[in-house]
Amino acid sequence: MLDPGIPEARDWITSIVAEVVARYPIDGVQFDDYFYAESAGSLLNDNQTFSRYGQGFASKADWRRHNTQQLIEQVSRTIKQLKPDVEFGVSPAGVWRNLSHDPAGSDTRGAAAYDEAFADTRRWVQQGLLDYIAPQLYWPFSRQAARYDVLANWWAEVVKPTKTRLYIGLALYKVGEPSKVEPDWTQQGGVPELKKQLDLNESNPNIDGTILFRENYLNQPQTQQAVSYLKSRWGG
Repeated sequence: MLDPGIPEARDWITSIVAEVVARYPIDGVQFDDYFYAESAGSLLNDNQTFSRYGQGFASKADWRRHNTQQLIEQVSRTIKQLKPDVEFGVSPAGVWRNLSHDPAGSDTRGAAAYDEAFADTRRWVQQGLLDYIAPQLYWPFSRQAARYDVLANWWAEVVKPTKTRLYIGLALYKVGEPSKVEPDWTQQGGVPELKKQLDLNESNPNIDGTILFRENYLNQPQTQQAVSYLKSRWGG
């Protein structure tokens, strides 16, 4: 695992992106949600890096967010210098921060990118570092801790005053999979839930599109009722 707290690691990542952008006719570069992938049972050992580079920061958390900020700034700047038409986007965890921790956060109780991946994704949008953002809103309307509608509308308000486009990631991989906490995905093949989510996306002028995660689930037996619905809806 690369430590974004090491400047040379950020430079190396940026150089790889630069090589791909310069050498190949790509449409865009997308980063997933793994910035600091840490859990209670698997802590990252970056104490030495923090000791060397973390002077002047009130906490390791602030320092880590600074590191991911520097990485996104570097990559964004490099892409635009090489090929301004190549898009740069991020697909982060769906919750930026919870309202209980920040008055600007969403009315949710989910794992927050700001606090757990140390990625200030809202700031990246506000600063114009991204062409688009694709938050992973992988929950149904009924999931009280992270309601789809609450988060979709929250993100729509974040991008509204900016030039960053909003493409929302939907949980196609959950369709047809039994779940006690999210039974919506198996009711009528998951079609009613998908319909509600797509209806919301298409009715909000600040939501520019939908991403289905992920492609191979279009061919799975448990998703075929939903796939048929999507084909009829989109004329496929």
